Amino acid sequence: MNSPQKTALEKQEEVLKKIQDDPTYSSYWSAYKQIQKLDFSKTDIPTNQKIKIALLSSFTIDPLAAFLDIDCRKEKLFPEIYVAPFNRFQEEIIDNKSKLYKFKPEIIFFFVELESLLEENFLIDFTRHEEKILLEEIDRIVELLNDLLAKLSETTDSMIIFSNFITPTFSPLGVLDKKRAIGLKRFYRMINDKLETQFQNDSTIFIFDFDETAGRFGKNEYINYPMYYRGSLLLSEKFLPEVSNGLMSYIKPLKGRNRKCIVLDLDNTLWGGIIGEDGLDGIKLNINYPGNHFVDFQKAILSLFKRGIILAVNSKNNEADALEVFRKHPYMQIKETHLAAYRINWNDKVQNMIELAEEINIGLDSMVFFDDNPVERARVKEALPDVKVVDLPKSPALYKKTLEQLNDFNTLAITKEDLTRGEKYYFRKQREGIRKKVQSIDEFIKTLEIVATIKQADKFALPRVTSLINRTNQFNLTTRRYTEAQVEEMHKNSAKFNVYILEIKDKFGEEGIVGVAVVDKEDKTAWQIDTFLMSCRVIGRKVETAFLTKIINDAIAAKAQEIKAEYLPTKKNPLVKDFYQDHKFEMEEELADGTVKLTYKQLKKPIAFPKYLTVKED
Repeated sequence: MNSPQKTALEKQEEVLKKIQDDPTYSSYWSAYKQIQKLDFSKTDIPTNQKIKIALLSSFTIDPLAAFLDIDCRKEKLFPEIYVAPFNRFQEEIIDNKSKLYKFKPEIIFFFVELESLLEENFLIDFTRHEEKILLEEIDRIVELLNDLLAKLSETTDSMIIFSNFITPTFSPLGVLDKKRAIGLKRFYRMINDKLETQFQNDSTIFIFDFDETAGRFGKNEYINYPMYYRGSLLLSEKFLPEVSNGLMSYIKPLKGRNRKCIVLDLDNTLWGGIIGEDGLDGIKLNINYPGNHFVDFQKAILSLFKRGIILAVNSKNNEADALEVFRKHPYMQIKETHLAAYRINWNDKVQNMIELAEEINIGLDSMVFFDDNPVERARVKEALPDVKVVDLPKSPALYKKTLEQLNDFNTLAITKEDLTRGEKYYFRKQREGIRKKVQSIDEFIKTLEIVATIKQADKFALPRVTSLINRTNQFNLTTRRYTEAQVEEMHKNSAKFNVYILEIKDKFGEEGIVGVAVVDKEDKTAWQIDTFLMSCRVIGRKVETAFLTKIINDAIAAKAQEIKAEYLPTKKNPLVKDFYQDHKFEMEEELADGTVKLTYKQLKKPIAFPKYLTVKED
C-alpha cells in the first residue's frame, strides 16, 4: 500500500529540520533551492503569515535573500522577496512605476556602501580635504539619503530599514586619524549619527546598525574579497547569517512573531546549586565567582522586565524552599513581585508550561524557556514546538550573553503600558484573589472600583494603538494588522474613521490603554467596525461591553441606521466567536472560511453602560 503523498508544508518542515541540525551556508542554500521548487498553490496560507520583502543595495545581495527566506520560514512566515537590480537603488526609488513599487513590499531593507555615494577619488584624497569640504560632503550625503528615504516613505506603506555605514578599520592617517577634527573613521561616524538623529522620531524609517553587526562579527572578516572583486558580492558566507538574524529583529515584531514572556527554571539557572539540598546559604548567588554569573544573568533578565517582558517560573522544586530565595536572599535580583505566575512543583514541565500560558492568558508562542537541563529542554521542545526553548551553554558565565543574543523580544515602539506590564500582571494576581472570594461578577466589579475611559485616540496614543493592533490575538475580532503610518492616516482622516481607545484603572492601579476599535464611517447610514480588540488581562470585567456600548451610542448620536461587523476566525480567537451575537448583533452571512458578517439594527435610543462600572467618555 502506497503511503500518502506529502504536502508542500510537510516537505518544507523536513527541509527546515535539516537546517537546525546543520546551520551552514551550504545547507541554507540547499534548503532555499529545495523550497523554491515546492508548489504552495494549494496551500491555504493565512494573510498574516505572508510577507513581502524588498532588498535594495549598492552591491550584490542575492545570497542574503536566501538566508532571509529560510529564517522567515522558520518563524512560520511565507516570504516573497524582491531583489532590486544591482546598484540601481536610486532609479528604483525615483521612478514611480518601478518594479519596487509594483511589488508593494511590507518591509524594505536598504544597503548602501558609502563609497558608492562619493566621488571617485574622494577617499584617495581624504587626507588633503579641508574640514569645510568634509562637513559639506557629510551634509550632501545625509541630504541625498534623506531625500531617497522620504521618497520611499511617501510612495509606499512599507516599513523602511536603512543600514548605516560600516566604519573602516583602516585610515590613511594611521594613528593620527583621531588627532584630526574629522578623521576618516569619524567621517563615517558623523554620517551615521546624523542619520540616526534624523529618523529618531520617524515611525516608519528605522536605522539598522550594520556597523555594530560587522564589529561584533569582525570587521576584518565580514567581506568576501575574492567574490567582491569578481562579482560585487560584499558579504562573506559566515557573515550572512548574522545579517539575516539582525534583519529578523524587525520582521518578527512587524508580523507578530516576537515574544513577550520569559519562563525560567531555578536550580543552576537563576542560581548555582540545588536549593533543596544546599539551602539558602549554600546556593551560589553573590558578587563573587561563580555566584556573579547568576547575578548578572538575573540583572539582564530584569532589564527586559523593566521594558515590558513578562516573567514566570517553571521549576521542579519544593515551593516553600524556592520562594524563600525570592523573599530572603540578599543577592536575588528577581523578586516574587516580578513574577506574573509560577509553577514550582514536581509535575511535568510541559503541563506546567501549558498552565502558565493559561494563567497569564498568552499563547505558547509568546514564551521563551530557559532551563539548564538538556533533558527538560528536549521534552518541552518536542511536546510544545510553539515555545522557544533556548539551548543554554554548559557554562553559566555564558547565560547572559546567550540572552542578549536573542532577537525575540524586539518591539517597534515602547509605550508607557509596556514599561509597567510586569507590575500589572502581579496586580492581576491580586485581583484574581478577590474574584475567588466574591459570589458574583457584579460583586467582583463593584469591589475593584473600575473606571473605564473611552475616547478617540490622540497622537500620543498611536504607538500603543499600533502595538495592540499588531500583538493582540485572542480577543481580536478581525486580527487585521496595520503599520503605525496606516494608523496615523486613519487618525488624521476623522471624517471617515473613529479610532477609539479604552483605558482602565481600578483600586490596584492603572492598566493603561487596553482596548482599540477602528470604525469606518464612510457610509454615514451604516457604520462598519473594522477592528475591535482588547488585552486579555481585562476580560471578564464587562469593560468589553462598555467599549462596544460607546460605539453603538455614538452611531445613534450620528443618526446611523445600522452597524456592520465581522468575525474573522483564526487559530487564536475562538474566544470571541459569539461576542457580537451575545451583544444583539444579527448574523447576516457565514462564509466558507468561517467569516461571519453581522449587523446591529437597534439604533433607536442610547443604551446603558454595565452596572458598577464608572465610564468616562470624551
